[in-house]
Amino acid sequence: MAAVQATGAQAQVAQAPPMNPQTREIRLNPPTVFNGDRLKFKHFHQAVLLYLSINNHIFQTDEQKITFVLSYLAEKEAAQWREAWVRRNTDIATNNITYPTWGIFITELSNNFNPIDKVGGAMHALQTL
Repeated sequence: MAAVQATGAQAQVAQAPPMNPQTREIRLNPPTVFNGDRLKFKHFHQAVLLYLSINNHIFQTDEQKITFVLSYLAEKEAAQWREAWVRRNTDIATNNITYPTWGIFITELSNNFNPIDKVGGAMHALQTL
């Protein structure tokens, strides 16, 4: 929004700096909250990767990416896993969280929530159609 300043008989219009589109988050459909359902993990994982990819100008560090994902682990087994992860990675003396690399974190998350029995999971998905 432009601001107007009166100086003597003239009015000067101070223009706001143009918005840099790279400083704003692109609001696509964000991932849905993940509850730990292993049959829905692949969908959640892909949604996270797409959202982080299109907003890579916002989520530039491993800390930012990991915190974003942790914020969506908010129900049932996923919330329990998040609480345990935060507890394991928090220094009790300083209350600071130590973040691993993005690769280590996403591997740990995948190992915990990918279906254990992929064939059984596929059969279950077909039976519930």
